[in-house]
Amino acid sequence: MVGMNHVEDLPNLTELCPPPSNPVPSLSGRTERVSRTIPADHYDLTRVYGTGCFDEFLWIFAAGADNPNLDIDTSTDAMQSILRGKDVPTLREILTRHRTVPEELIQWGVTDNGDSLLWIPVGDPGAWSTVIIQAGQLDFVISPRSSTGVVLDLLTGALRVRFFPEDFPSGHPEFSTNPYV
Repeated sequence: MVGMNHVEDLPNLTELCPPPSNPVPSLSGRTERVSRTIPADHYDLTRVYGTGCFDEFLWIFAAGADNPNLDIDTSTDAMQSILRGKDVPTLREILTRHRTVPEELIQWGVTDNGDSLLWIPVGDPGAWSTVIIQAGQLDFVISPRSSTGVVLDLLTGALRVRFFPEDFPSGHPEFSTNPYV
């Protein structure tokens, strides 16, 4: 499925992993809080699913989310501060090829292990790639796909990340707005 037409990503994802019947709204009508460009497919993803967790492991954020832990701006500010103070030469070298630096990445998700999913904001937002950085910045993987495509690829097994647990994804992925209740 890697490289498929991104227009098909959301319908394929909802078929694989049905969204909640009443998703938690991601914006609560407060779009004035959004200060970063967000790819349109991510707005569609959070409109259909809300904020929450895929397969009890992969959390997705939304612009302007009421929960600051799931807000793209809040999470990105924190991640950019962390990356600004880190010596990550291999990541910097790879991102230089993409004409950016770690401090410009935009965080759209996180795993229960603390791994970060970030857009590489270069060019048309509809074509932004994703970098998945292992907790502690020990390792990373770059996917040419944006958030919806990455989630779909992870849940189907089309994208395998060597530092993700062996039992992710499950055979029947589910989405939950609060999986630990």
